[in-house]
Amino acid sequence: MKMARASEQDLECANQVASCLDQLIDGYVPECMTTGDDFEWLDVDDAEQCQRVLLKLIEIAKGGSMSRATFGMAVLLDPRNKILDPADDCLALHPTLAGLLNNLAPTP
Repeated sequence: MKMARASEQDLECANQVASCLDQLIDGYVPECMTTGDDFEWLDVDDAEQCQRVLLKLIEIAKGGSMSRATFGMAVLLDPRNKILDPADDCLALHPTLAGLLNNLAPTP
């Protein structure tokens, strides 16, 4: 499968949104919305605060394509594409690709 490559902007956008969501899950208003070392607890019953958070998430998401970043990773991870080793917990070349590269390596 072919798809457009994620740009640095797309990756930064996806990372920022993921970071904000992690902080929201932990019960905090995202750091990008607070000043200095201050933090603010998330109050889901505070409509004004929730609106500010939502608007910030939308602002960040407009900075790139999260779909290009996440779908691009899905393409790399898809075992049918034989790019990455599905048996490895880390990002490692598929054994077929690794073998081909080893065969292309110059011998001393």
